[in-house]
Amino acid sequence: MKTYLFYDLETTGLHPAFDQVLTFAGIRTDTQLREIDRTSLTIQLRKDIVPSPHAFVTHCLTPDLLADGMCEYEAAGKLHAVFNTPDTCSIGYNSLGFDDEFLRFLFYRNLLDPYSHQYAKGCSRADILPVAALFKIFCDQVLTWPCKENGRPSLKLDLIARKNRFDTSGRAHEAMADVEALVALARVFSDQPDIWEYALGFFDKHTDISRTAAISDTCRIGDRMFPTALMVSSVFGPDANYMAPVLHIGDSIPYGNQHLWIRLDQPGWARIDPDTGLYDWKPIRKKPADQWIVLPCLDRFKKRLSPESRDIANAVIPTFQSDPALFFATVKTHLSYAYPVVPDIDPDAALYQEGFFSPAEKKDIARFHAARPLFDKRPDDAAAVLKTLQSPRIKTLGARIMARNFNTPPPPELADHMHRLVTKDSPVKGYRSDEKYPLSGALNDVRTLQADAESLDARQQDALEQIKTYLHNLGVNKTWG
Repeated sequence: MKTYLFYDLETTGLHPAFDQVLTFAGIRTDTQLREIDRTSLTIQLRKDIVPSPHAFVTHCLTPDLLADGMCEYEAAGKLHAVFNTPDTCSIGYNSLGFDDEFLRFLFYRNLLDPYSHQYAKGCSRADILPVAALFKIFCDQVLTWPCKENGRPSLKLDLIARKNRFDTSGRAHEAMADVEALVALARVFSDQPDIWEYALGFFDKHTDISRTAAISDTCRIGDRMFPTALMVSSVFGPDANYMAPVLHIGDSIPYGNQHLWIRLDQPGWARIDPDTGLYDWKPIRKKPADQWIVLPCLDRFKKRLSPESRDIANAVIPTFQSDPALFFATVKTHLSYAYPVVPDIDPDAALYQEGFFSPAEKKDIARFHAARPLFDKRPDDAAAVLKTLQSPRIKTLGARIMARNFNTPPPPELADHMHRLVTKDSPVKGYRSDEKYPLSGALNDVRTLQADAESLDARQQDALEQIKTYLHNLGVNKTWG
């Protein structure tokens, strides 16, 4: 039986490879959105994480509360089973832009298949945030839509829930309360079954691919025709009415599942970068059934574009048509682009660079998980199992699992990893050549928050004080502790 798993996560920060899931809440429903069951998990704060004070004053979790949670390894296994229940469609709010990538890296560093919940055994994903944008544009009468304090419209779930008086069991940014609000919102949308089913179709790969393939070639540049469409996303913001005219410039050569689109309502796209001599574009790299919704340029859709978007698009396209050679040279550069290899990437962040687990690695993974009964009481025997693993990647991740969750001595590379976070030594590198959040950054953020402490309520101030103490202790130890 197909079911929906509505879920939410709270985390230590914003980096999916380096930050950690702290709480999970999920409500499983049938396809009529009738509740079947609930799942809640709290996860211990790992000692190789420097938590973000901004995150903790948002969700108000504390190290003391988290100390009673599960270790990450056990929680990852439970969550993997929940998400991989056959015929599960997992649904969040901005989940395809945030939560799902956290899950992917959580599963990866705990030696679980990071992608199976997206496709295996009838499983799939969806995201209600782009659905909300679609309803706001084309069926806004279904809700009372909120505005921020500055009067600008907002698609934030907590504001929608408050404005429409959704019944929840807690405050915003408590995971289960957010899931209850999400289910309530989905029920409102499902009362418009034609639009609801049409919207969910964008998260089915075959449907999304066929809809995109049916979009007509309507724009001639040089001797070629290109499809034009309308793209819906909360990223575009209320001034653009969450929708933009776009041009499909082709499919990525290194990554066959990436389809490149450029917005036509960006006047800067017609400017030439003096360093490259090409148009200064930032293409949208859309994958099938992701968070970018693509609509055909039908008149009933186009009339919802903002006048400014229409005017800019009408000016930008002739610029491209006036110099086809420059346009095609820019297109070729973006279609050929490959993400740079990060030579000193940290193992936790290497999912995309290292790729899928090989058959040989999967055998090592099975051997590692089979040794789980040894982890608590016979760590020496567990360490001996690690030595039998053939794959360097699996051996490294396995040793990290043991040290993080079962108090075995950390391997030298992980001890060095932690030392670099709490000192000013070389940074820990991520998959975008970015860096893991260090202690110095967290202490700076504490000072920033303290300078504006009057804006925090009592619960937030308590969370900030606890995190400040926790960070101080990290700085005192300066090693794996």
